[in-house]
Amino acid sequence: MMNDKSGILLVNKPEGITSNDLIQKIKRKFKIKKIGHAGTLDPIATGLMVVLINQATKISNYLLSSDKSYIVTMKLFVQTDSQDITGNIVEEESYKKISKGLVKQIVAKYNGYIYDQYPPIYSAIKVDGKKLYEYARNDEEVVIKPRKVTINSCKLLNFNQKLGTIKLSVGCSKGTYIRSLVSDFAKDLETIATVSQLERTTSGGLKLADAKTIENLQETDLISMYDALMQNEHPLIEYHRVRDIKQGKAITLTGINYPIVFIINDKKEVIAIYKHIAHDLYKCQRGLWDEIPFDQLTEAERNGYYD
Repeated sequence: MMNDKSGILLVNKPEGITSNDLIQKIKRKFKIKKIGHAGTLDPIATGLMVVLINQATKISNYLLSSDKSYIVTMKLFVQTDSQDITGNIVEEESYKKISKGLVKQIVAKYNGYIYDQYPPIYSAIKVDGKKLYEYARNDEEVVIKPRKVTINSCKLLNFNQKLGTIKLSVGCSKGTYIRSLVSDFAKDLETIATVSQLERTTSGGLKLADAKTIENLQETDLISMYDALMQNEHPLIEYHRVRDIKQGKAITLTGINYPIVFIINDKKEVIAIYKHIAHDLYKCQRGLWDEIPFDQLTEAERNGYYD
Protein backbone atom coordinates (compact mmCIF):
# COMPACT_ATOMS: atom_id res chain seq x y z
CA MET A 1 0.00 0.00 0.00
CA MET A 2 1.02 3.64 -0.44
CA ASN A 3 0.65 4.74 3.18
CA ASP A 4 4.45 5.02 3.45
CA LYS A 5 5.22 6.34 -0.04
CA SER A 6 5.18 9.82 -1.54
CA GLY A 7 4.79 10.90 -5.13
CA ILE A 8 2.37 11.77 -7.92
CA LEU A 9 -0.26 9.76 -9.75
CA LEU A 10 -1.56 10.79 -13.18
CA VAL A 11 -5.23 9.90 -13.37
CA ASN A 12 -7.73 10.15 -16.22
CA LYS A 13 -10.83 11.57 -14.54
CA PRO A 14 -14.17 10.30 -15.87
CA GLU A 15 -17.14 12.58 -16.49
CA GLY A 16 -19.82 12.99 -13.85
CA ILE A 17 -17.80 12.90 -10.62
CA THR A 18 -16.15 15.68 -8.66
CA SER A 19 -12.40 15.99 -8.22
CA ASN A 20 -12.86 15.23 -4.53
CA ASP A 21 -14.82 12.05 -5.35
CA LEU A 22 -11.91 10.92 -7.50
CA ILE A 23 -9.18 11.45 -4.92
CA GLN A 24 -11.26 9.84 -2.14
CA LYS A 25 -11.67 6.72 -4.30
CA ILE A 26 -7.90 6.60 -4.82
CA LYS A 27 -7.31 7.15 -1.10
CA ARG A 28 -9.50 4.16 -0.24
CA LYS A 29 -8.07 1.96 -2.99
CA PHE A 30 -4.46 2.36 -1.86
CA LYS A 31 -5.04 3.14 1.85
CA ILE A 32 -3.22 6.47 1.57
CA LYS A 33 -2.67 8.71 4.61
CA LYS A 34 -2.57 12.13 2.89
CA ILE A 35 -3.86 12.94 -0.58
CA GLY A 36 -4.48 16.04 -2.66
CA HIS A 37 -4.39 17.28 -6.23
CA ALA A 38 -2.80 19.99 -8.39
CA GLY A 39 -5.85 21.50 -10.02
CA THR A 40 -9.54 20.69 -9.81
CA LEU A 41 -11.82 19.69 -12.68
CA ASP A 42 -15.56 20.33 -12.87
CA PRO A 43 -17.83 17.25 -12.80
CA ILE A 44 -18.54 17.67 -16.54
CA ALA A 45 -14.80 17.63 -17.31
CA THR A 46 -12.63 14.62 -18.06
CA GLY A 47 -8.91 14.18 -18.44
CA LEU A 48 -5.71 14.72 -16.52
CA MET A 49 -5.79 14.99 -12.74
CA VAL A 50 -2.42 15.29 -10.99
CA VAL A 51 -2.96 13.46 -7.69
CA LEU A 52 -0.50 14.11 -4.86
CA ILE A 53 0.38 11.40 -2.35
CA ASN A 54 1.63 12.03 1.22
CA GLN A 55 4.68 14.39 1.20
CA ALA A 56 3.88 15.41 -2.38
CA THR A 57 0.82 17.29 -1.09
CA LYS A 58 3.32 19.91 0.11
CA ILE A 59 4.33 20.81 -3.45
CA SER A 60 0.77 21.35 -4.73
CA ASN A 61 1.22 25.14 -5.14
CA TYR A 62 4.22 24.64 -7.41
CA LEU A 63 2.41 22.18 -9.67
CA LEU A 64 -0.80 24.26 -9.58
CA SER A 65 1.11 27.21 -11.06
CA SER A 66 1.83 25.28 -14.26
CA ASP A 67 0.19 26.11 -17.58
CA LYS A 68 -2.64 23.78 -18.63
CA SER A 69 -4.13 22.68 -21.93
CA TYR A 70 -7.65 21.57 -22.79
CA ILE A 71 -9.89 20.39 -25.59
CA VAL A 72 -13.26 22.10 -25.27
CA THR A 73 -16.48 21.88 -27.25
CA MET A 74 -18.91 24.77 -26.98
CA LYS A 75 -22.60 24.70 -27.80
CA LEU A 76 -23.72 27.92 -29.44
CA PHE A 77 -27.02 29.79 -28.94
CA VAL A 78 -27.59 28.61 -25.35
CA GLN A 79 -26.42 29.98 -22.00
CA THR A 80 -26.66 28.31 -18.58
CA ASP A 81 -26.14 29.63 -15.06
CA SER A 82 -23.08 27.39 -14.56
CA GLN A 83 -21.72 28.12 -18.07
CA ASP A 84 -21.76 24.41 -18.94
CA ILE A 85 -24.53 22.03 -20.03
CA THR A 86 -25.08 20.70 -16.50
CA GLY A 87 -26.57 24.04 -15.46
CA ASN A 88 -30.01 25.56 -15.85
CA ILE A 89 -30.70 27.33 -19.13
CA VAL A 90 -30.98 31.07 -18.57
CA GLU A 91 -31.04 32.24 -22.20
CA GLU A 92 -31.51 30.78 -25.67
CA GLU A 93 -31.17 32.30 -29.10
CA SER A 94 -32.59 31.21 -32.43
CA TYR A 95 -30.19 29.42 -34.75
CA LYS A 96 -28.30 31.78 -37.01
CA LYS A 97 -25.62 31.14 -39.57
CA ILE A 98 -22.09 31.96 -38.45
CA SER A 99 -19.35 31.88 -41.06
CA LYS A 100 -16.28 29.72 -40.60
CA GLY A 101 -14.20 32.75 -41.56
CA LEU A 102 -15.50 34.66 -38.54
CA VAL A 103 -14.84 31.68 -36.24
CA LYS A 104 -11.26 31.50 -37.54
CA GLN A 105 -10.86 35.23 -36.98
CA ILE A 106 -11.88 34.92 -33.31
CA VAL A 107 -9.64 31.85 -32.87
CA ALA A 108 -6.73 33.93 -34.19
CA LYS A 109 -7.57 36.71 -31.71
CA TYR A 110 -7.29 34.33 -28.74
CA ASN A 111 -4.11 32.65 -29.98
CA GLY A 112 -1.55 34.29 -27.69
CA TYR A 113 -4.04 36.63 -25.99
CA ILE A 114 -3.63 38.24 -22.58
CA TYR A 115 -6.77 39.73 -21.05
CA ASP A 116 -8.78 40.39 -17.90
CA GLN A 117 -11.15 37.46 -17.46
CA TYR A 118 -14.15 37.36 -15.14
CA PRO A 119 -14.39 34.00 -13.30
CA PRO A 120 -17.75 32.17 -13.41
CA ILE A 121 -20.15 32.75 -10.52
CA TYR A 122 -20.16 28.97 -10.07
CA SER A 123 -16.52 28.70 -9.01
CA ALA A 124 -14.57 28.22 -5.79
CA ILE A 125 -12.88 31.62 -5.80
CA LYS A 126 -13.39 33.35 -2.47
CA VAL A 127 -14.75 36.88 -2.03
CA ASP A 128 -14.87 38.16 1.56
CA GLY A 129 -14.23 34.65 2.88
CA LYS A 130 -17.05 33.01 0.92
CA LYS A 131 -16.86 30.99 -2.29
CA LEU A 132 -18.56 32.46 -5.35
CA TYR A 133 -20.80 29.44 -5.84
CA GLU A 134 -22.12 29.95 -2.30
CA TYR A 135 -23.29 33.45 -3.30
CA ALA A 136 -24.90 31.94 -6.40
CA ARG A 137 -26.72 29.21 -4.47
CA ASN A 138 -28.02 31.70 -1.92
CA ASP A 139 -29.02 34.11 -4.71
CA GLU A 140 -26.84 36.82 -3.13
CA GLU A 141 -25.18 39.64 -5.03
CA VAL A 142 -21.40 39.77 -5.17
CA VAL A 143 -18.86 41.86 -7.07
CA ILE A 144 -16.66 39.61 -9.19
CA LYS A 145 -13.28 41.07 -10.06
CA PRO A 146 -11.45 40.08 -13.25
CA ARG A 147 -8.10 38.30 -13.25
CA LYS A 148 -5.39 38.61 -15.89
CA VAL A 149 -4.96 35.36 -17.79
CA THR A 150 -2.93 34.28 -20.80
CA ILE A 151 -4.26 32.13 -23.61
CA ASN A 152 -0.97 30.74 -24.88
CA SER A 153 -2.55 28.97 -27.84
CA CYS A 154 -5.98 28.59 -29.40
CA LYS A 155 -6.59 26.25 -32.34
CA LEU A 156 -9.78 25.35 -34.17
CA LEU A 157 -10.32 21.58 -34.26
CA ASN A 158 -13.85 21.49 -35.61
CA PHE A 159 -16.74 23.80 -36.50
CA ASN A 160 -20.11 22.20 -37.14
CA GLN A 161 -22.34 24.95 -38.43
CA LYS A 162 -25.39 22.69 -38.59
CA LEU A 163 -25.13 21.56 -34.96
CA GLY A 164 -23.86 24.92 -33.77
CA THR A 165 -20.73 23.54 -32.08
CA ILE A 166 -17.13 24.71 -32.02
CA LYS A 167 -14.26 22.50 -30.81
CA LEU A 168 -11.02 24.16 -29.70
CA SER A 169 -7.61 23.16 -28.41
CA VAL A 170 -6.58 25.71 -25.76
CA GLY A 171 -3.31 26.22 -23.89
CA CYS A 172 -3.56 28.66 -20.99
CA SER A 173 -2.04 30.03 -17.81
CA LYS A 174 -2.93 29.14 -14.25
CA GLY A 175 -6.28 30.53 -13.16
CA THR A 176 -7.90 30.53 -16.60
CA TYR A 177 -11.52 29.42 -16.63
CA ILE A 178 -12.46 27.67 -19.86
CA ARG A 179 -16.15 28.28 -19.14
CA SER A 180 -15.44 32.02 -19.08
CA LEU A 181 -13.32 31.75 -22.22
CA VAL A 182 -16.23 30.07 -24.04
CA SER A 183 -18.60 32.87 -22.98
CA ASP A 184 -16.08 35.51 -24.09
CA PHE A 185 -15.51 33.72 -27.40
CA ALA A 186 -19.27 33.62 -28.02
CA LYS A 187 -19.58 37.37 -27.30
CA ASP A 188 -17.04 38.01 -30.03
CA LEU A 189 -19.27 35.97 -32.34
CA GLU A 190 -22.18 38.17 -31.17
CA THR A 191 -24.02 35.21 -29.66
CA ILE A 192 -24.04 33.04 -26.50
CA ALA A 193 -22.57 29.61 -25.75
CA THR A 194 -21.98 27.06 -23.03
CA VAL A 195 -19.42 24.29 -22.52
CA SER A 196 -20.73 20.90 -23.68
CA GLN A 197 -17.49 18.89 -23.33
CA LEU A 198 -14.15 19.57 -21.67
CA GLU A 199 -10.98 17.51 -21.38
CA ARG A 200 -7.67 18.50 -19.76
CA THR A 201 -4.78 17.17 -21.81
CA THR A 202 -1.70 18.56 -20.04
CA SER A 203 -0.63 20.18 -16.78
CA GLY A 204 2.85 21.62 -17.11
CA GLY A 205 5.00 18.82 -18.53
CA LEU A 206 2.58 16.12 -17.35
CA LYS A 207 0.36 14.56 -20.03
CA LEU A 208 -3.00 12.85 -20.24
CA ALA A 209 -1.39 10.26 -22.53
CA ASP A 210 0.52 8.99 -19.46
CA ALA A 211 -2.53 8.91 -17.16
CA LYS A 212 -4.60 5.87 -16.18
CA THR A 213 -8.20 5.35 -15.15
CA ILE A 214 -8.90 4.69 -11.47
CA GLU A 215 -9.64 1.03 -12.30
CA ASN A 216 -6.26 0.50 -14.02
CA LEU A 217 -4.19 2.52 -11.56
CA GLN A 218 -1.45 0.56 -9.74
CA GLU A 219 1.15 1.33 -7.08
CA THR A 220 3.87 1.07 -9.73
CA ASP A 221 2.34 4.10 -11.49
CA LEU A 222 3.57 6.38 -8.68
CA ILE A 223 5.90 9.06 -10.07
CA SER A 224 8.56 10.47 -7.76
CA MET A 225 8.45 14.13 -6.73
CA TYR A 226 11.83 14.51 -8.44
CA ASP A 227 10.49 13.31 -11.81
CA ALA A 228 7.30 15.39 -11.54
CA LEU A 229 9.24 18.57 -10.72
CA MET A 230 11.76 17.84 -13.47
CA GLN A 231 8.98 17.47 -16.03
CA ASN A 232 7.60 20.83 -14.88
CA GLU A 233 11.09 22.39 -15.17
CA HIS A 234 11.43 23.42 -11.53
CA PRO A 235 15.02 23.97 -10.25
CA LEU A 236 16.38 20.93 -8.37
CA ILE A 237 19.64 21.39 -6.47
CA GLU A 238 21.65 18.51 -4.98
CA TYR A 239 22.95 19.27 -1.50
CA HIS A 240 25.06 16.88 0.57
CA ARG A 241 24.73 18.27 4.10
CA VAL A 242 21.44 16.50 4.69
CA ARG A 243 21.57 17.07 8.43
CA ASP A 244 21.63 20.85 7.89
CA ILE A 245 18.59 20.55 5.64
CA LYS A 246 16.70 18.40 8.12
CA GLN A 247 17.52 20.86 10.88
CA GLY A 248 16.05 23.64 8.73
CA LYS A 249 19.28 25.63 8.56
CA ALA A 250 19.83 28.41 6.04
CA ILE A 251 22.29 27.40 3.31
CA THR A 252 24.54 29.11 0.79
CA LEU A 253 24.03 28.31 -2.89
CA THR A 254 26.57 30.09 -5.08
CA GLY A 255 25.67 30.95 -8.65
CA ILE A 256 22.02 29.97 -8.27
CA ASN A 257 19.48 32.62 -9.24
CA TYR A 258 16.01 31.21 -8.50
CA PRO A 259 13.43 32.54 -6.00
CA ILE A 260 12.57 28.95 -5.00
CA VAL A 261 14.69 25.79 -5.26
CA PHE A 262 13.97 22.16 -4.42
CA ILE A 263 16.76 20.44 -2.52
CA ILE A 264 17.53 16.82 -3.41
CA ASN A 265 19.97 14.25 -2.05
CA ASP A 266 22.15 11.99 -4.19
CA LYS A 267 19.33 9.44 -4.38
CA LYS A 268 17.25 12.01 -6.28
CA GLU A 269 14.85 12.33 -3.36
CA VAL A 270 13.31 15.78 -2.89
CA ILE A 271 13.87 16.65 0.75
CA ALA A 272 13.06 20.37 1.12
CA ILE A 273 11.90 23.61 -0.46
CA TYR A 274 14.25 26.58 0.00
CA LYS A 275 13.56 30.27 -0.65
CA HIS A 276 16.10 32.89 -1.72
CA ILE A 277 16.42 35.62 0.90
CA ALA A 278 19.64 37.55 0.11
CA HIS A 279 22.71 37.23 -2.12
CA ASP A 280 23.59 33.49 -2.12
CA LEU A 281 21.59 32.75 1.03
CA TYR A 282 18.55 30.45 0.97
CA LYS A 283 16.15 29.78 3.83
CA CYS A 284 14.20 26.56 4.45
CA GLN A 285 10.55 27.06 3.58
CA ARG A 286 9.36 23.48 4.00
CA GLY A 287 10.77 20.02 4.71
CA LEU A 288 9.61 17.20 2.44
CA TRP A 289 11.28 14.15 3.90
CA ASP A 290 9.58 11.12 5.35
CA GLU A 291 10.91 10.51 8.84
CA ILE A 292 13.24 7.47 9.02
CA PRO A 293 14.08 5.93 12.41
CA PHE A 294 17.61 6.91 13.42
CA ASP A 295 18.75 3.27 13.74
CA GLN A 296 17.83 2.69 10.08
CA LEU A 297 20.08 5.48 8.78
CA THR A 298 23.50 4.73 7.35
CA GLU A 299 26.50 6.12 9.22
CA ALA A 300 26.96 8.79 6.53
CA GLU A 301 23.31 9.84 6.84
CA ARG A 302 23.59 10.06 10.63
CA ASN A 303 26.49 12.45 10.15
CA GLY A 304 24.51 14.50 7.67
CA TYR A 305 26.38 13.50 4.52
CA TYR A 306 25.83 11.30 1.51
CA ASP A 307 29.11 10.14 -0.08
